[in-house]
Amino acid sequence: MLRRWAGCGLALFLALAGCTAAATPTTSGSEEPSAGVTSATPTAPGAAQLVVGDCTGDVDLSGASITDVPTVPCATSHYYEVHAVVPVAGDVYPGADALAAQAKSACTASFTSYVGVAQPYSRYGSAYLAADEAAWANPENRVITCLVGSADGGLVGSAKGDTLVFPEKGQCTGPQDVAAQAVEVLDCSKAHYYEVFATKQVDGASAPTAEQEQKLFASVCQAGFKKFVGVDVGKSTYEVAYFLAGSDIWDKVADHRIVCSAGSPKGGIKGSLKGVEK
Repeated sequence: MLRRWAGCGLALFLALAGCTAAATPTTSGSEEPSAGVTSATPTAPGAAQLVVGDCTGDVDLSGASITDVPTVPCATSHYYEVHAVVPVAGDVYPGADALAAQAKSACTASFTSYVGVAQPYSRYGSAYLAADEAAWANPENRVITCLVGSADGGLVGSAKGDTLVFPEKGQCTGPQDVAAQAVEVLDCSKAHYYEVFATKQVDGASAPTAEQEQKLFASVCQAGFKKFVGVDVGKSTYEVAYFLAGSDIWDKVADHRIVCSAGSPKGGIKGSLKGVEK
């Protein structure tokens, strides 16, 4: 059975959200995408001390604190990465709306430059940290800290230059009948729906024609399925699904791969389907 999910109508992990945070530390564990920061350790730096390239732990965007932001190595699991630090001019607190407007302009432009693709066509979300009126009293806090990442965490490595949207070979996922950015990557040893077994870069200034797409599917996905699972897709218990950016967004996304998965829309798969021969 064939299931095709084109990369059109991409959903967002997280829209541009920010905080006008209080100046006192908090240990709140909320993950609401609106404002604030949670503190993992008492020695965590304040948002004003963060620099481009720093990665953070859980950022609580619900109006908490910008004085303690948990930082972690980007090579380990994290939530966000700093892609810009924007000074805000003036001694008088400009207000949350003015800070939000400045963040929208500055962080949106920086996101595209840092990641390599505009946020609506990226697998990453965007957020920012900024002071509230109380925190503004400290001149060090008069910056907007732009973040790229995910409210769900689990990111490993830097987002800089990472323009991939679709899952990668060897990854297992949840349901794939959703927008590409909403596909959840899962541990293959635990219950999942699909496993990516093949990818191929598709060159060209425009999206493949229907005929070209069918040839790609046959040569990469169908042939790859038989090699991976051990039987033809038409004789297997499992189906093949694939992602490929559609013509409507081909010139907007940078991920021009056909990405083939084996699995079932019913889920419940544990372990790899490699060589199961069924």
